[in-house]
Parts: sequence; structure tokens; C-alpha cells
Amino acid sequence: MLRFPAKSYSRPTIHLTALIDIVFLLLIFFLLTSTFVEQVGLNIEVPEIESESAGLLPELVVQINHEGKIFIDDTNVNASQLSLILKMRIKSLAKDTVVIQADRRAQYDSLAQVIDAAKLAGAKNLVLVARQKP
Repeated sequence: MLRFPAKSYSRPTIHLTALIDIVFLLLIFFLLTSTFVEQVGLNIEVPEIESESAGLLPELVVQINHEGKIFIDDTNVNASQLSLILKMRIKSLAKDTVVIQADRRAQYDSLAQVIDAAKLAGAKNLVLVARQKP
């Protein structure tokens, strides 16, 4: 009977050095190509709350400063024109969410006018911006 010598199998190996180099290169690439959202606009002091706040803001933001003036995209808007402008913006952006960023010193009447105008314009969701307490 003829016997063949036993075959020796070598296990495949993974070179971790090359793998780690690739992971670091991908990490550097994503860090350099990412963009960070920076909100620019009015100096508004938002109220503080204890619950967690939402993430990024949608594109339709209504701001109320401490004097009760209403702004959309850094443009002062009259309360009488607000509903019409919001209706046009909701249709053009195809979003039914309006973010209201009111100063904590703003009059409640101004906030109520903005909420009413947003509902009349067809907004289904209203978001009030607040800062989480440290």
C-alpha cells in the first residue's frame, strides 16, 4: 500500500497593521470632509429645561427677540404678514414643521401670535427651542 505524506495546511492570517492604517485613514478622511452646523442669527436667550432637547433644526425657523419682534431668515416680519409668509415657506420647503425660537424675555402675546399664524399656515408640528439645564 502506498502512503502519501500528510499535507500541512497553513492558516490564513490577517495583517492587523495594514487594517489599522486603513481605519485611521478613513477616520481622518471623514473628519476632514464632515461639516458642522453653525446657527447664525439673532442673539436670543432661550429658556432652560431639564429634559433632553431635539437634534438639528429644520429649515423653517421663526425667531422672536426680547422686544417681541418676529424674524424669519433674519428678516423682520409683521405679525399680520406672518401667516401668509409661513404658508408660502411651508409649501416651498414641503415641510409641515415650524421651529419657534423665542427669547425667554419675549412677551407671551408674541409667542401666541406666532403659534396661531403657524397653525393657520398649515403647520402640523410646532417645535419650541430650549436649552437643556447643565
